[in-house]
Amino acid sequence: MHTISFERSNFVPTAIVSLLTFAAIALLGLVLAHWTWEWLAPRPEPRAPAPAPTAKQATAAAGLFGSAQRDSDAAAATGLAIRLLGIVAATDGHRGYALLQLGAKEVLAVRAGDDVAPGVRLAKVGTDHVVLERGGVRETLAWPKPGVAAPFAAQPGAVER
Repeated sequence: MHTISFERSNFVPTAIVSLLTFAAIALLGLVLAHWTWEWLAPRPEPRAPAPAPTAKQATAAAGLFGSAQRDSDAAAATGLAIRLLGIVAATDGHRGYALLQLGAKEVLAVRAGDDVAPGVRLAKVGTDHVVLERGGVRETLAWPKPGVAAPFAAQPGAVER
């Protein structure tokens, strides 16, 4: 009579089960490593803010997407700090532009005659100044003269002579 060896017939299923177990453990290790890294890794550094557009870029892109309609009935912004960053004077029948900084962060390229903020309109763009109109009152933002230092506060530890 012939005897059947069960040890030899169990080799293939045992090998398959062993390989599947190894693959499952390896996959579990990868998943654990991924989520450990997601939870415990240091946060990325914040990106630097985008540079402000130059006056030439602002002029070239001004009419691409239209202009936003602002509510002209809104109350005038009081105490809005507006700083002149750049001027593109009017030439050949085109209106001039001014590059203005509102507050600490917002930078706008505004065409002469358009609203800078609710209640504040850019009335005129000259070669070295702009005229703003706030609630009917005109104020001038002048471009600093070359060679004239802007006033500054003395720094701590600075020696005056």
